[in-house]
Amino acid sequence: MSDSSSTALDPVLDADVEVTDVVANDAGPMRMLPQMLGGLATTGRRRRRLASWLGQRSDDVLRRVLRGLYLRSGIPYMSPAELERAFAMLRVYMDPAVLAEPDRMLAPPARLPDVRACWRRPVRGGLHSHLVFDTPYEPIHRLYAAEYRRYDRLDTVHLFSWTHARPAPASILVTHGWGVGRKQIHQWELGLDYLFRELGLDVYYYVMPFHWLRRPSAARFSGELHPSPNLMRTNEAFVQKTIELRAALRWIKARSSGPLGMMGSSLGGYTTALLASLEDSLDFAIPVLPPASLSDLFWDAGQGDPVLRKVSDMGMTRERFAAAWALHCPLTYRPKVPWRGRLVVGAAGDNLVTPEHTDVLWEHWGRPRRFEFAGGHILQVFRTDYHREVGRFLAELGVISGERIEPSRGPLAPRFG
Repeated sequence: MSDSSSTALDPVLDADVEVTDVVANDAGPMRMLPQMLGGLATTGRRRRRLASWLGQRSDDVLRRVLRGLYLRSGIPYMSPAELERAFAMLRVYMDPAVLAEPDRMLAPPARLPDVRACWRRPVRGGLHSHLVFDTPYEPIHRLYAAEYRRYDRLDTVHLFSWTHARPAPASILVTHGWGVGRKQIHQWELGLDYLFRELGLDVYYYVMPFHWLRRPSAARFSGELHPSPNLMRTNEAFVQKTIELRAALRWIKARSSGPLGMMGSSLGGYTTALLASLEDSLDFAIPVLPPASLSDLFWDAGQGDPVLRKVSDMGMTRERFAAAWALHCPLTYRPKVPWRGRLVVGAAGDNLVTPEHTDVLWEHWGRPRRFEFAGGHILQVFRTDYHREVGRFLAELGVISGERIEPSRGPLAPRFG
């Protein structure tokens, strides 16, 4: 694990090989995107429509890759009896008392974590650090506890921070989507340089369990084991990341009295929406490309697949699946973040987390501010449009000075409910 000591944020480097290389090898004409967009004598709106169309095509490629990976992995249940035994073991996560009072299972630790620095490096305007602390999580179910002990690299929480030499107006905790986690990629995707340098925020980047530096040796690729068709492990991993994130948020809040927010993309957007429903320390929350329900997303994506047909024949239904994962579903709870502090971001050409899925979260949250940029889930061509919208959003909240915000550009305007 090495990082440049340059005074600039690190550039995009190599990705986790197994997933991203397969997508690149299957992408075909999408590698010609820069030439196609750059050479068109068209309006900005037409370029954006093309970007969204190409985004849909790239998402279709990834969908085929994901189906292949999960079809090869199979399913953890071989008979209706095994499925029923699995649901019997899931009762601890489905307990109505827990869903009504999630802090029974998802509460942050009583003490702040003992955060240690692996390294600190000066960057222009502040300090870039790799921070770690011991996970405060302990498995809920004794059966999963035995499985958890077999995994390496899960016990250490990794945070990367970019903090200013002078007190920042606000702090933001950011997390990533499924399958990668490598910060050099998500710095670019999520605009961490813009958040730090242009908006003046202190930025913290959290690495999820089973991803990148926390990928167990037993996993073939980053994210293979979470989320997955294993219902118990998926629940437990959400318990782990929720407790870790709440510990990290409290540690950040103890260091800075300014406003505190969270942002994440895809799986990170889903996680952001969950934390916005549990954590009253958050002043704003920005889920990007978020599914409203992970179970609905999996169920819809599986239409026509033999895996879904097999588990349906065993007795699985959409409703049972949703109940099994209700603990970590944002739709289970009411958001605690103030209505003005909610911003939902989608992509016009997203063919993985389609606008229909994002719309459900937007409705559940009371139709707060929303924004849609041109591109897809993977090929986020005009992602800088939403980066600038984040700046406008925070300025209108009074979190940052409006002097830091450049005028709105391009034909896409914010969408309000």
